[in-house]
Amino acid sequence: MGENSQRNVRSIQKMFKKIAFSFVIWRVALFAIAVLAIYVLPTFGGRFPYADRVLEITKLPNFIWGWGNFDGVHYLRIAQDGYLAQFSQAFFPLYPILIRTFAFLFPKDLTLNTVLYTDPSFFYAGLVLSNIFFLGALFIFYKLLNLDFKKNITFWSVLFLLFFPTSFYFGAVYTESLFLLLAVSSIYLIRKDKFLSAAILISLASATRIFGLLLIPLYLIEVLKSKKYTNLIWLVFTPLGTLAYMYFLKVQFNNSFYFLTSQPVFGAQRTSGQIVLLPQVIFRYVKIFLTTNPYSLAFFNAVLEFLFTLFPLTLLLFYFKKMRFSYWLFSLLVLIVPTFTGTFSSMPRYALMGFLIIPYAVSQLKNKVPVLIASVLLAFILITLFIRGYWVA
Repeated sequence: MGENSQRNVRSIQKMFKKIAFSFVIWRVALFAIAVLAIYVLPTFGGRFPYADRVLEITKLPNFIWGWGNFDGVHYLRIAQDGYLAQFSQAFFPLYPILIRTFAFLFPKDLTLNTVLYTDPSFFYAGLVLSNIFFLGALFIFYKLLNLDFKKNITFWSVLFLLFFPTSFYFGAVYTESLFLLLAVSSIYLIRKDKFLSAAILISLASATRIFGLLLIPLYLIEVLKSKKYTNLIWLVFTPLGTLAYMYFLKVQFNNSFYFLTSQPVFGAQRTSGQIVLLPQVIFRYVKIFLTTNPYSLAFFNAVLEFLFTLFPLTLLLFYFKKMRFSYWLFSLLVLIVPTFTGTFSSMPRYALMGFLIIPYAVSQLKNKVPVLIASVLLAFILITLFIRGYWVA
């Protein structure tokens, strides 16, 4: 190995240590905020079902089991029981499959009635897996950005993703970390002309969330850009995760689109039978602002949803010529497609999937520290609400 190669390896190792250290600081900070949340909001909101039968049963303190709140309880129940609960089909299968696969590594409660309760081993597995997935995703995100940006911009971009106001979902029992890992890995492999491997990862992403299908246009654009047209054949693999899940739903429930038709059951005024255009959704939110108590949590959530949708979409307008087109299109799709259900609900969380915008935004910031501090302060509020059982995203 030449001297330059050794220097590059040492440089990468040093950067990976910095990323790992930043991740540890982030994870410790999340637990610390969760502890404080108990005192800031003494009354548990409980705005979701099964907390007693899935989370409290772990006998862990709330600042730990709270990371399985809201969607987490559904993934844990699916991991143990499969899709027995009506409308649980809204949640894609790969993440609960992985939780079930690795739950054997953690102690089980042999005295527990698993008909009524979910074994704590599934919670342990979900929490550990989510954090491992996110750490891996940060490393690959750095390698991906390093293809196009200077190291300073690249590392700041990792920090901004790490301390994004809703990045705590990456450390919760949610699919965000798994999907991010699969997305950044597939994009990195595409950039390295490893199209077959990328197509397989996209298929896995499409078994994790419907957003996985939005990686297919990115794949197609990059193949055409490379002019290696024989790689178009691997497109056949990319939607297999979603198609396999649809086939399962057809066989088990006679409804291939059950993951869509069950969405309105979870509230937020979602529609499943029609597409609602962005101007209509904006108008709906204007009415919310005019008719909702401005001191209520509902108003606060509406403002968050509105800003976390329109701000990144506005950035995309400005960065159209700056961004790699495949990146720009993927970012647009992951931000705009959820709004077709007629609401901006969950957009503060879905905005995390606009991660490819971050380095372009970072490169435009002259003073990054104040923005990072503001992001952390907002994160403190959102984590407090989430841990104490109040809806955020």
